[in-house]
Amino acid sequence: MPDIMAKKTFDVTSFQRRIYSWARCLRGKRDPNRQAAGRHRSFDSMSGILAWMLSLAGTPPPESVKGRGRALEIGTGQFMTHAAGLYACGYERVLTIDRYRQVSPELVRASMGNPVLSRRLLSPFVSHDDFLARMSRLEATRYDLARLAEIGVDYRAPMEAASILESSERFDLVFSYTVLEHVPLVQIPGLLSVSSSLLAPGGVAVHFIDMEDHREPRAGPFAFLAPSADWNEHACGERGNRVRASEWRGFFHSSTELIWSFPYAPVRRDAPLPATIDSRFSALDEVDLRTSALIAIAVAPTGH
Repeated sequence: MPDIMAKKTFDVTSFQRRIYSWARCLRGKRDPNRQAAGRHRSFDSMSGILAWMLSLAGTPPPESVKGRGRALEIGTGQFMTHAAGLYACGYERVLTIDRYRQVSPELVRASMGNPVLSRRLLSPFVSHDDFLARMSRLEATRYDLARLAEIGVDYRAPMEAASILESSERFDLVFSYTVLEHVPLVQIPGLLSVSSSLLAPGGVAVHFIDMEDHREPRAGPFAFLAPSADWNEHACGERGNRVRASEWRGFFHSSTELIWSFPYAPVRRDAPLPATIDSRFSALDEVDLRTSALIAIAVAPTGH
C-alpha cells in the first residue's frame, strides 16, 4: 500500500508540473510582447540594430575616447533594450523618454535574459571588460527603474523632449528607432527642431524611421497609402504617419539648422501599391512611395 500511494503522489505531482508547463506555454503564445522579448526585441537582436546605427553615425572606437558622455533616446518603448545597449557601450548617462509610460520591468528582464551575441556586436564601441562590467551593473538592478537611475539609466515617461530644453543638459547622442513614424504630421517639425537643439557641440543625431504600414508590414507594407479621409493620431500610432522619404528629407532640412545625410533608404518592389493612391501623395513618384525606411544622421557644429 505505501508503494502504491507513493506512486500516486508522484503521478499527481508530475501531472501538475505538466499542467503548469502547458499553462506557461499558452500564456506565452497569448502574449505577443513576451514572445517579442525573446525574439526580435531581445537585447541580442536590438544590439545588432544599435551597432549598425552607431557605425553609420561614425561612433569612434573605445580606445580613442575617454568617455562617451550623455545619450538621449526618444521613444523607450516597452523593452528598454537600446537604452541598456547605450549604457553598455559606455555612455555615462542615458536619458530615455517616452510620451506614454510603457516600460514593463518584467518584459525588460525577459528581453535582457541570457544575451549571447551582444558582446561581440557592440565590440567596436566598448571593450570586452567594460561591457561585462556594465552588464553586471545593469543585471544587479533587476531592471528596477529607481535602481537603473542610480547607475545612470534614467527613464522618464510621460515626458516630451521640449521639456528638457528648460534645463541646461545637452547630449552627445540623440537616438531614436522606429519612433518618428508615429508622430502626427503637425508635430514633426517641432520635435525635430527641439531634439536637434538638445545636441551638445559635436553631438550626433541618428534616427531610424520605418515607413511601412505597421498593421501588415510583410504582405501589405503600402496598404495605408490608399485614400483616407482622416488619418488621425490614433492611425499614426497604430499604423504609422504615412510620411514618405522625400517629405522626411524636407522636414529634417527645414526644421533644423543641421546638415543631414540619409545613408539608408531601401526601396521595396516585392509588394503591390494600392490600386488607388491617396491624393496627398499625387506629386510623389513610385520610388518615393516604395521607399520603406530611412536613416537620418547629422552632427552638430562644434560651436553649436
